[in-house]
Amino acid sequence: MRLADWMEAEGLNDDALGKRVGKDRVTISRIRRGKNKPSWPLVEKLTRVSRGKVTADDFVRTAA
Repeated sequence: MRLADWMEAEGLNDDALGKRVGKDRVTISRIRRGKNKPSWPLVEKLTRVSRGKVTADDFVRTAA
């Protein structure tokens, strides 16, 4: 599941998620929009916070 989709389903904005994972809203915004890739420790936090709905696979783009 894409981070943006999960955040929308949970009713979370960038600031709220950032507080849960220890990052600022700008960092979360850039990751959500695909401008930056999260570090492995952040991927682990996002996976834990999303209860496994957002995983490392969701940040890997493959050619269609």
